[in-house]
Amino acid sequence: MSEVKDKFDIKELIEFERFCRDNALWDEMKQCYCKDSYVKISWFEGSGYDFVEASSRMADYAPHRIYNSLIWLNGDRAVAIMLATIQIRKQINGVEMEVQSDSKIIYQVQRMDGCWYIAGMRAIYDKDALIPVYPASGISMDKEKINRYRSSYAALSYSLEAEGYEVNPQLPGRDKPELVQSIYDEVSEWLYEKI
Repeated sequence: MSEVKDKFDIKELIEFERFCRDNALWDEMKQCYCKDSYVKISWFEGSGYDFVEASSRMADYAPHRIYNSLIWLNGDRAVAIMLATIQIRKQINGVEMEVQSDSKIIYQVQRMDGCWYIAGMRAIYDKDALIPVYPASGISMDKEKINRYRSSYAALSYSLEAEGYEVNPQLPGRDKPELVQSIYDEVSEWLYEKI
């Protein structure tokens, strides 16, 4: 029974963290992370606290559509994988567009003083798209520029770089299965590490 409660609490934690991110609840979001946490995603690499601060300064609203989450437990540690779509609506070349980026958000979660906190967060990028909000809108894109980006997160990269963010070209994604496997190996090793 305690495993069921732990999984429920972890699912509640990671969904609340995304809810806070999507609704600008920065103080509450910060409380989801432990002090020595680490985040590595498309536009950010650093501590969980710094991630919250950097998120609060982003110009674009980028809510998450959350699907399923899977959780593996080992004592006071857990790994959770959340399937989600990042959604960003913005003007690109005068046309209202929506960026949709499908990803797996990988959380390393740790229980401290009876509560679960996020110790690490990374993402695996599956695929993405730039979709006109109004399909009859014509749009011309710099295809050469788009083709420079990795296929698993090209639209997200295009959108973020247009806002001045530097995007890491070596993130795990469907088009680089060896990087995906490396993350799975790392979090599994962390989960079952002798403490």
